[in-house]
Amino acid sequence: MKMKLNKGFTLVELLVVIAIIGVLIALLLPAVQQAREAARRMQCTNHLKQIALALHNYHDTFGAFPAISYDHEVNGGDETRHASWSWGTLILPQMEQGAAYDILAPSSPDRLHEAVNKPEKLAVVQNPITTWRCPSDTGPDLNSHLTINNGSGNQSQDVQIATANYLGVNSQGNIDRARFHNGVFCPGTNVQSNTRMQVSIHHILDGTSNTAMVGERAWMLQGVELGAGLIYGHTGNEDITNSHNYLDGFIAVVGGGKTHINTTDTCGSSCNDVDGRQGFSSNHPGGSQFAFVDGSVHFISENIDDNFGGPTDSTYERLLNSIDGQPLDLSF
Repeated sequence: MKMKLNKGFTLVELLVVIAIIGVLIALLLPAVQQAREAARRMQCTNHLKQIALALHNYHDTFGAFPAISYDHEVNGGDETRHASWSWGTLILPQMEQGAAYDILAPSSPDRLHEAVNKPEKLAVVQNPITTWRCPSDTGPDLNSHLTINNGSGNQSQDVQIATANYLGVNSQGNIDRARFHNGVFCPGTNVQSNTRMQVSIHHILDGTSNTAMVGERAWMLQGVELGAGLIYGHTGNEDITNSHNYLDGFIAVVGGGKTHINTTDTCGSSCNDVDGRQGFSSNHPGGSQFAFVDGSVHFISENIDDNFGGPTDSTYERLLNSIDGQPLDLSF
């Protein structure tokens, strides 16, 4: 009588199967991660399109794009005590945030440093808005890097408000509070001459499809905290050109092009070693996304031709400068 033997796996066969499964998982994970990043990047694109559309709706209503901010310069103020509403607050009604805008009632009568002392208004400015956040970014909902004065003059009492990853384009160089319309976003008032300023479509001499309007800035890049930006406003009205302030002022809501995309390093000769914080960056591999004045969104490589300082003479500078009048290489 023959005995029937049960067949099974040997230890070697089992180890081979486990090894094969491990290799397949190792091959699959990067593909899954790439698919997830592609989805996040597409969502980021949609956010930038919504912001661009809101800016155009604002332009249709008021005949110009919103400025960086207004009330700080017009009413005067103390850099250590005052804070101003920014362009992000001004377009809330165009982004289906009319109820939030009505609660804030910007400058009617409260300025931002006054609003953060009122619970109902503080709740609004601390409420994150998904449309202002890039899904690939890892930053917190409340920004601890760029904070808001509460009027006391005591920095330890500064208030954290909602983080934004999307900032307006102010200049192809340093952020500058004296510029008129080198970039789409200029100060509401030139604080040197106390003249009102605004940018309309007819000021975009290089064409709406050739001019960047809003770009990304990451919270953290290469282990360096850049701080991203803020939705509702900024402390003081300092800039990079005149005051070299990287923690207060316009840097919270606009960016400049005097730094490579996705960099935290120096931008060249005569530059501060934190110049990367005023620029544009993202956690998307290889570059950053920008909404152009025509409403389109483009991914711009971190290796794009750029040349800082002096005249506008590189592709990246031309994209950020709305009035340089030079031919543009659209192969970026």
